[in-house]
Amino acid sequence: PGVLFLDAANRENPVPQQYVLEATNPCGEQWLGPYENCCLGHVNINASVKNGKLDWDHLRETIVLGTRFLDNVVTQNKYVPAVPALKEAAYKNRRIGLGFLGLADAMYQLGIRYGSEESFEFASQITEYIRYYSMLASIELAEEKGPFPGIKGSRYDGNDLKWTIPQPLMAHSTDFGQPKLDWNKVEKLLKTHGIRNATQLTVAPTGTTGTVFDAEGYGCEPVFALAYYRNVYQAAGGEGNLQLTYVSPSFQKALDSTELSDEDKKRIIEEVINKGTLQSIEGIPQKIKNTFVVSSDITPDQHVRMQAAIQRFVDNSISKTCNFPEGATIEDVKEAYIKAWDLGCKGLTVYVTGSRQEVVLETKETKDKKAGPADGDGTGKLTVSEPVSAEATQAPAEYVSTFEKRPRPHVVNGRTHEVHTPFGTAYVTVNRNGETGKKPFEIFVTIGKSGTDAAAFAEALGRLISGWLRSAHNPDDAMEEIAYQLKGIGGSSSVGFGNNRVASIPDAVAKVLFREMEYTQLLNGVNQDPKALLVEGEDTAVDVNKTAEKPATGVFKNASVCPECHNMTLVETEGCIKCHSCAYSKC
Repeated sequence: PGVLFLDAANRENPVPQQYVLEATNPCGEQWLGPYENCCLGHVNINASVKNGKLDWDHLRETIVLGTRFLDNVVTQNKYVPAVPALKEAAYKNRRIGLGFLGLADAMYQLGIRYGSEESFEFASQITEYIRYYSMLASIELAEEKGPFPGIKGSRYDGNDLKWTIPQPLMAHSTDFGQPKLDWNKVEKLLKTHGIRNATQLTVAPTGTTGTVFDAEGYGCEPVFALAYYRNVYQAAGGEGNLQLTYVSPSFQKALDSTELSDEDKKRIIEEVINKGTLQSIEGIPQKIKNTFVVSSDITPDQHVRMQAAIQRFVDNSISKTCNFPEGATIEDVKEAYIKAWDLGCKGLTVYVTGSRQEVVLETKETKDKKAGPADGDGTGKLTVSEPVSAEATQAPAEYVSTFEKRPRPHVVNGRTHEVHTPFGTAYVTVNRNGETGKKPFEIFVTIGKSGTDAAAFAEALGRLISGWLRSAHNPDDAMEEIAYQLKGIGGSSSVGFGNNRVASIPDAVAKVLFREMEYTQLLNGVNQDPKALLVEGEDTAVDVNKTAEKPATGVFKNASVCPECHNMTLVETEGCIKCHSCAYSKC
């Protein structure tokens, strides 16, 4: 659960003359106007730590390169031609979001305890430095290529500059070697040249990116645990998932540098794998305990203060999780939310340990608590805590079906729907029967010409659904269940946008079934709204003379699935069967 502070975001909206900010991207760090998009990149702070010190010059070079790179991405991005507003919005304000990862890693190397007063100031100085040089790079780009087109009337309008020099949450009194910054220079250059990008900084979660680049601290977060399980979800429905055990290389290196015996090191590692933290483990030097803290060692107040310190120099927003221990109350969460708002944060996410069944990162201790007590052979299977009758535990000698397949009458009535899919236009027919002729009975799905993989798949899908409907005690309930099961199934491509987006043939069938559920209500007099008969996504009556929409770009008529690249681009052409994606041929 998380909260977004609309008032805080709009106070710093760089283009208030264009729109009022209403929403963010899913992780909450990028406030966006209509049709705008995320263009994010990350500076690896840990990579700038050299020989136990932060190399500020190296960090500056990375910041400038990252800013220029992201501005180029805005230009080079291939926007969807069917929605020109996407490109127009991106070019008008040229939003970018340069963030960082590896903050906690850098603190490990520098011996700074995440959550301490020293860590708040260190993070503040780092973020100020990134904002300063990102703004200078964006101003240089404005001088070279021109400012963002929507600058007139914005906070960066040189004729009426409303941008103000950002101020830290706390005074910067500790010397971390940061070179002196001249913010007055930035203000002067803004009035002269403007700026290339309406926003410059955003701190994203960077979970996958951090893993790729061996960062233990994702985004501005502390390290989750010094050892944990990482759950990798590979397929829908949870099949084929991997569970990987991870031990922090930084912690392992620090442990190896001590004079502890190999036996003690092994014991410590085993305890850390179980708990994720080392704070309650005996025999570890105090210096290592002070430095190698993890998210569960940080109090909610410290989480919020860290985010607030960074937010002062981030013109967009931050993805940050405030970790709570098990047993946290509603009042605890409320207090964190209010404190975050008081300190100027634009949003906050909270997570109470063990409150979700499926998470990406998880300690062994938390995992074992979810699984329940282990059985006699230690496999960790769930045990039955209440007595069960003998009758309930005995399997029946023979399974007897309670369903009967209804016979098909000679004549049934139905409706045929035309739906555009990634593989061409599909026609889905839903027939009804019963005493009143209102019960869904069978479905036919046709697409392309006979003999193609898509046509075979569509026919099989229709037969399976028909069997389910004809065997169900309540066909209406069955149709609803089928629709929810098929909804949102996606493949390698999709067509349409918003409510009209179709991700696959099953998704297209689901949309038809939902439409038919509305039709059922209309037949039964529950829904008297004639719009229930309309094609989904349209607000006016269907024009039977309307020209059919063009097939989606990249969709080949009567194509099949390529056995090499698995794209729907295998077609018969020039007397041969060829793939237009990978050049596979059956000739």
